[in-house]
Amino acid sequence: MFESFFTEQALQKSTPFMSDDFLKKYKNDTILITGAGGSIGSKIVEKLTEINFKNIVLLDQSEFHLFKLKKKHLSSGFNYEIADIRDKRKIEYLFQIYKPKLVIHAAAYKHVSLIENDAYELIRTNLEGTINMFTSSLKYAVSDFIFISTDKAVNPVNNMGVSKMLAELFLKSNFNNKKISTKIIRFGNVINSNGSVIPIFLDAIYNGSAIEIRNEAVERYFIYDDVVAKNILNISIHDSNSLYLLEMNSPIKIIDLANYIKRIKKSSSIITITNLSKKEKITEELLNSDESIEKTNYLDCYRTKNSTIIDKEIWKEIVTDEGHTEAIALHVRRTDHLVKPTFHPVLPISYYEEALGRLPKDIPVFVFTDDAPWAFGHPFFE
Repeated sequence: MFESFFTEQALQKSTPFMSDDFLKKYKNDTILITGAGGSIGSKIVEKLTEINFKNIVLLDQSEFHLFKLKKKHLSSGFNYEIADIRDKRKIEYLFQIYKPKLVIHAAAYKHVSLIENDAYELIRTNLEGTINMFTSSLKYAVSDFIFISTDKAVNPVNNMGVSKMLAELFLKSNFNNKKISTKIIRFGNVINSNGSVIPIFLDAIYNGSAIEIRNEAVERYFIYDDVVAKNILNISIHDSNSLYLLEMNSPIKIIDLANYIKRIKKSSSIITITNLSKKEKITEELLNSDESIEKTNYLDCYRTKNSTIIDKEIWKEIVTDEGHTEAIALHVRRTDHLVKPTFHPVLPISYYEEALGRLPKDIPVFVFTDDAPWAFGHPFFE
């Protein structure tokens, strides 16, 4: 299985980049990519370089990531911008200057083990940053907005997954907006991405240390960055407002992956089994219970059907102080039933009391606090 999966043959089976159709739509337009220095962003840049596409704005908050990109693409003529997607003033300034028609929003915090205990930064970046990018796209006449999601957004058990789930819900609330084509693309782990499991295992082998596995049963979905990049660019051609799921094949057990890497590297590193955190699943999920999939014109991409669409009016005020999110109260109403949300901590309860006092009492509310959940006695939870 591994011999066939981790080879160039796996890439050759995937859908090719429909470059002629892409150039037909965007030839004279500007593309803005957030998180451009990350695994997905940089691979998208490579694919665009292959077709000699020039009008690209590469946005990242990491100076080092942009430095590496510029060094790699010295003769490209790309535009490099250091910016924080949460900085509304700076983002609007860049939209005014470059007037992009396609925005690929790949910037996000994603490493659960590192960022899980700082849910405030997760919400500010993965949710507030996404809202900022999308509202600026609407304001400055972007035609297509693409959001990169994750399988961890499905029935999330950690704050990172919750932040991406909420970003999905926000964007789906805008699916009926005819002024912009909004696409959400969901997939699993990217092979060899920054901080992912394979580089971690290789580091352990090179350092002569043990390879740690959380649980012998843990398995994950894997996909190549090249396949992800081609699908993102192909999906951008279409005008439909949809959530797309990339073909992930069968999940791979992490312990099998570790043994495979040990074998090909002829390593004597031992494998130790630690404890699975409550913030991790044995197996990730690709679809919510109310979602199904239908085929597209591409071999490795599906469009979801029956995905819950949250009415735009249900999204209420995000209370801010000098641009920083201090309270988020989100209403969610399903078409056939009410869904009791999960508790995920961010800020003290005092930040939410005033905001919650203005909310209707007949629908559930997502609230993020450091204190006991629902301590303010919302009737829905009594």
